[in-house]
Amino acid sequence: MRCSAGGAVNPLYGIPIFLGMTKGYSPAERRRTAHVIAATVLVAATIATVIGEEILHFFGISVPAFQIGGGIIVLLIGLSMLHDNTSAGDEKATQEGHEKDKNIAVVPLSIPLTLGPGSFVTIILFAHLLGDGGELVTMLPVIVLISLLVWLGLLFADPISRLLGNTAISVITRIMAIILVAVAVEMALNGAVSFYHHSIAAVPSGS
Repeated sequence: MRCSAGGAVNPLYGIPIFLGMTKGYSPAERRRTAHVIAATVLVAATIATVIGEEILHFFGISVPAFQIGGGIIVLLIGLSMLHDNTSAGDEKATQEGHEKDKNIAVVPLSIPLTLGPGSFVTIILFAHLLGDGGELVTMLPVIVLISLLVWLGLLFADPISRLLGNTAISVITRIMAIILVAVAVEMALNGAVSFYHHSIAAVPSGS
C-alpha cells in the first residue's frame, strides 16, 4: 500500500500509515479494517480490468494519451517515494487514528492510499494489451493475489513492522521507487511511440 497522492499497491510502505490510522483500535477492529481494504481493492481492480477502457472511451481519452499521462503520474509517485515523506504522514495518521473513524477503511485507506491512480493506469493498460475477453480472465487471479497480499500485509502489520523496522521498510520502499520510476519512463515512451504511429496512420497518404 502506498501513501500520499494515491500511488501503487505497496503493502510494506503502507504499514506505518495503517498502524497510525488504526491507533487505538482493538485487534479485532484492525482485522476488520484489513478485510474491508482487501475487499475494496479486489472489487475496484476488477472493475478497472473489465470496463476501465470503456470508461476512457466514454470520456474520449485515447489509450496512448492515457499511457503518457499514467507514466507521468507513476513517475511522480516514484519520485515522491524516493523522498519518503512517511514521517509527516504518520503524524497526521496518528491524530486521525484517535478518532477511530470506522469509515477510513474504504476512503482513504483503500482508495487512494492502497489503490491509487498509478494502479488504475497499470491495470487498464494491461487489460488493453490483452484485449481478448478470454485473456482478460487471466488477470483475475493476479488481482486476487494482489488483494490477498494486501490483506496479509495488513493483518501482519504489527509483527512485520517490529521485524523489519522503519529503516528496512524505508530501504525497500526506495528500491521499489527506483523500479517504479523506470517503469514510468518506459510507459510514457511507449505511449508517445503509439501516439506517433496512430497520428501517422491517421494522415491521408496523399497529403
